[in-house]
Amino acid sequence: MEESSTSIIPGLTDDVAALCLSRIPRSNFRVLSQVCRRWKTFLRSEHFAAVRKLTGTMEEFMCVFMKSIRGRKVYWEVFDSSGNNLGQIPPFPGPLKRGFCVAVIGGEKILFIGGYTGMKYWDFSRIPPIASGDINEFSLSTKRNPPLASADVYEFNPATNSWRKLADMNIPRYDFSLAEVDGLLYVVQGFSNDGYCLFNTEVYNPQTNQWSLMDGPVAFPIGGFAFSFKSKLYAVANGSTTMNIYDPKTETWEELDLKQLLSVHSNTVVRNIVYFLDQNSGCLGVFDPEENSWTDEFLPTVEGGYRSGLGQWNNKVLLFSRLSVRETLINGFDKEEGFKWRDCDQIKPSGSYLIHVLINF
Repeated sequence: MEESSTSIIPGLTDDVAALCLSRIPRSNFRVLSQVCRRWKTFLRSEHFAAVRKLTGTMEEFMCVFMKSIRGRKVYWEVFDSSGNNLGQIPPFPGPLKRGFCVAVIGGEKILFIGGYTGMKYWDFSRIPPIASGDINEFSLSTKRNPPLASADVYEFNPATNSWRKLADMNIPRYDFSLAEVDGLLYVVQGFSNDGYCLFNTEVYNPQTNQWSLMDGPVAFPIGGFAFSFKSKLYAVANGSTTMNIYDPKTETWEELDLKQLLSVHSNTVVRNIVYFLDQNSGCLGVFDPEENSWTDEFLPTVEGGYRSGLGQWNNKVLLFSRLSVRETLINGFDKEEGFKWRDCDQIKPSGSYLIHVLINF
C-alpha cells in the first residue's frame, strides 16, 4: 500500500474500511501494523477502539502485574483469551509505590491509584479500643521515614498503549479498598500521611474526571476488599466480622454480620460469586451475595502458601503463586470438573504475581 494513499483501504470509505478491519482478531494486529504507517496509526487510535466496541468485536485480555524473579523489576504482562503471552505494556510512569490499588473502569482502562513512599511500622500498643475516642485519631507508629501517601491517579488506555495522568483524589491514601459500581469508582477509607486512618470514601466519575467525598462505613479499615453486586457496593475490613453495604440510590450504608473474623489478602469475583484467600482459616472462602452465605473450599498447597493470589480467566478462578513463577492452578467450580484444581498450562507468568485485572479492547 502506498504511504501517500489518503484512504485506509483504497476503493472504500474510511467508515467501511474501519468496519472491515474491526472484524480481524487483535492477535493479527502486529502483522497489520506492518502494512503501512497509516494502518499502524489507525489501529492504535481511539476512533478504531470505538468502532470495535460498537461492532461488538472487543476481546478480553488478562493483565498480570508482577515482579521479576530477582525482584529488581516490576512490569505488566498481557495474555489473550487463549493464553497467548502478548508481551508487556509500557511501564507505569513515575516511581513505584507500595499500598497502591488497581481498578478497571468500563471494562477497558486500567487505573493505578494512590499508594505511599517511605516505610511504615505497626505499633499495636497505640491502637485504641474502637468504642472509645475518634477512630480518625489512630495512626501507625511513624519512626524513621514515615509513609508519605499519594493522591496520584494514572490511567492506561490499551487502545493507544499509553498512560496519562487523571485528576488526583481529594485525600492522599493507601491500603484502601475499591470497586466499580455502575460506572463510578468507589475508594473506601485506607490510610493517609503518617499512617492516619481515614474515615471517608471517595467517588470517581470517569465522565467528568472528578473525585467527590462521601461518608464511609463505620468499620475499622485495615486492608480488606470491596466488590459490587446488583448496583451496590460491598466492603469488608480485615479484622472485622461485619460487611458494609452501600446503596447509591438511597446514599445509605447498612451492616451485615458475617459471624466470622476475616483476614483477606486476595480476592476475585467470578459469575457474581466472591472468592477470597483467608489467612485465618487457610482456606478459599466463597461468598454468595445473592444468598448472603459463606462457605470454605479446599485450597491446595502451593509454594508461597497463603501469599498466593487469585485471579480469573474464561470465567474460572486462577490461583497464582507469588514465589514460584510459571505455576498457575485453575478451578471452574462446577460439577463437570468436580470442583477440582488443575494445572493451567496456558497461563504461565514470567514473574511472581502481584495484581491481576481483565480488560476489553
